[in-house]
Amino acid sequence: MSAAEVILLARVVLNQWRNAQQRRMGSLLVPTGSRMDLEHWVKSVMRKIKVNVDGAIFANDSRFGAAGVARDHQGRFIEGFTVSREGCVDSAMAELVGVKEALSWIKRKQWGSVVVETDSLVVVQAIQSMVNIPSPFGLQVAACRSLMADLSLVTINFVKRSVNKAAHCLARSSCLYPDRIFSEDNVPADLLSIVMVESSY
Repeated sequence: MSAAEVILLARVVLNQWRNAQQRRMGSLLVPTGSRMDLEHWVKSVMRKIKVNVDGAIFANDSRFGAAGVARDHQGRFIEGFTVSREGCVDSAMAELVGVKEALSWIKRKQWGSVVVETDSLVVVQAIQSMVNIPSPFGLQVAACRSLMADLSLVTINFVKRSVNKAAHCLARSSCLYPDRIFSEDNVPADLLSIVMVESSY
């Protein structure tokens, strides 16, 4: 990790400690809009699209990937994407690349009201903070902030890993299906089964 990334993580931990001291409950400083009480995926409100994002690392192949899954307010699958990149990165960077790709995808699709969910607390805190991070991680954060500025009705929230199963499933498949867009016609069966189960919640 770069020095700037160590500083960012130190600030996150310091904020968590301060929050715990002030509130005397829970040690996690949860970003705006995040739902730590959720144990499984839930539908969005009417006319709002929900996009879950996750990253995956394939260390043996010196690659990493990410994926996003978009669903409507009834939990129905709209579209999904995967990206696959060369390089050895940590999990935070893989997640961050996924969020940036998701925001670019949302902008291309010209979707209006969207909530993006990821299970990387560091990524959400970095994007929502005003800290300038002079590193490759910081450049990706800046790109996300720029995209968010153009997408006024898009929010990003932190959720538990158990809420992010569909995106996790697709991200793990990004090595098999690199740089793909999935529609209802060609969605992988294992992903579709997760979406169908979660749409019943």
